[in-house]
Amino acid sequence: MVSEAEIERLRLEADTIFTRIETVRSALDDARHSEGDHWDDEELELTLASPAGDDVEVTLDLTRSAAENAQERYERADELEGELAEREAVAGELAVVPPTPLAFLVLYHLDTVEGDYPRSMAGHLTADRKRTAETCEDLVTAGVLERIESGMLKRRDVKLKKANETHQHHTYYRLSRQGDHLLRFLGEREGKANFLRWVDGAATLARRLSRGGPDYPRMTAEELDRDFETVRRLYRAMRRVGLVTTYEGSIIKGTERKLKPKDETHRKHTYYVTTDVADRILRDLDDGSDS
Repeated sequence: MVSEAEIERLRLEADTIFTRIETVRSALDDARHSEGDHWDDEELELTLASPAGDDVEVTLDLTRSAAENAQERYERADELEGELAEREAVAGELAVVPPTPLAFLVLYHLDTVEGDYPRSMAGHLTADRKRTAETCEDLVTAGVLERIESGMLKRRDVKLKKANETHQHHTYYRLSRQGDHLLRFLGEREGKANFLRWVDGAATLARRLSRGGPDYPRMTAEELDRDFETVRRLYRAMRRVGLVTTYEGSIIKGTERKLKPKDETHRKHTYYVTTDVADRILRDLDDGSDS
C-alpha cells in the first residue's frame, strides 16, 4: 500500500545507508564471503544508526553494492510519491486506503467494537480470513489502523469480548487517530464524493440505483457480471458511508423501479436506494462541477 510513512521509511533507509556506507560495504563483503541463511534469498539484514542516531533495520540486496541499495530506495520512494499524488488527485484523504469495500468495512467495524482480530472480523464481515488479515496490514501501513500491543486486553478496550479480560492469542487491531479522522471525513460531503470516485464499482452501483430505483445485491451482481459477495460488501460499505440506505416498504411500485418494470414488486430481498446526498453528488459529478 502506498503511504507517506512508506515513502519516508524508504528515504530514511537510503539516507542511513549512505551515512554508514563503509559499514554497509564491509557487511556486504563479509556476507558474500561466508556461508549462511542469507544466501537463501540473497538478502542481508543489518541494523544501522540513522543520521539522527536511531537504530534502523535494513534488508540489503547481496547482489548490489551499498550505493545501489541506497539508490534503489530513493528511486522507489520517488515512484511511490508520484503514485500517491495521482491517487490523491482522485481520492483526497482516502488515497491511502485500498479501493475495496472490505477495507472500509474493516474501518467501520473497528470503530464500532474498538478492537478485533482478522478471523473474527472475517466472520462478522463474511469475508475471506486471509484477505481480511492482508487488508488489516495494508491499513496499518496506511496509518489508519494500529496493532494493539500484546498482553492482556481489558473488556472495556474490546467490546466484543465477554470476559473481564482475555489473554491476547491473536493480533488485534484498532483505529489510529488518522483512522478516526478518516471516518469523520467520510461523514462529510467531500468524503462521500471521494468514496464514489475511489472505491471500485461504487460510482457504477450508485448511478444504477439513482437512475433505476431499488435493487438488491444478487440482481446487481448478475446484471453487472460482478462477484456477489463483493457487491454485497459494496452495498454495506456505501450504507455505512451514507450513500445508500435500505428500502423500507414491503411493496415497490413500478414507478419507483425502472430496472425491472412491472406494476409492483413484493420485497423478498434487502433492497437498496441512493440517499439524497448521493443523488446530489452524482449530479455534480456528471455535470463536472465536483472535481
